[in-house]
Amino acid sequence: MAEATGQRPLRKDARGSISRINAAALEAFLAKGLDASLNEIARAAGVSVGTLYNRFGSREGVIDAVIPEIAGRKLQALAGQVMAWPTPRERVQAFVDGMIEIQQSNPALNDAVLRRFPEATALIGVCDHTADFGRQLVRDAHADGSLATSFTEDDLIALLWMAGTASSEPSAPASWRRILDRALDSAWTHR
Repeated sequence: MAEATGQRPLRKDARGSISRINAAALEAFLAKGLDASLNEIARAAGVSVGTLYNRFGSREGVIDAVIPEIAGRKLQALAGQVMAWPTPRERVQAFVDGMIEIQQSNPALNDAVLRRFPEATALIGVCDHTADFGRQLVRDAHADGSLATSFTEDDLIALLWMAGTASSEPSAPASWRRILDRALDSAWTHR
């Protein structure tokens, strides 16, 4: 299909190359994180790394071609699960627990949450939307009095950043999750 800019449609073999690159990139990113080798992705797709760069421009272009849709679906599903909880306190807790689970189980989404590739603008947009959702949850918990105002929206983001960093670091102390849980537990008001 020709684009509105007047570009000619891609040849069938070029479309096939893009499809193979997308599939190989998705597999590699989900398994190894967003810093997976572009050379390995190109090799798995049966193209040269030059073809990969020619088609996508950069690592961030490849990331934006395959990860935002997956990240968006997973994070949207989490938002739906979170909003099923009846109270703001339970929603914040469910959001934190769900985000940590996503970060621990998916290297690519952990890299996304940690914003390791800020030039992947489509992915950053998905992450911004999720961060805004988390900030609203904090505001809601402040409004109902269940969360101390000393625990800020930025504290939530920092907590998730620390979880992502610790969960991806092999030398992190085993107690990192317990410490993060205590940080959030200490922010709840006792009503």
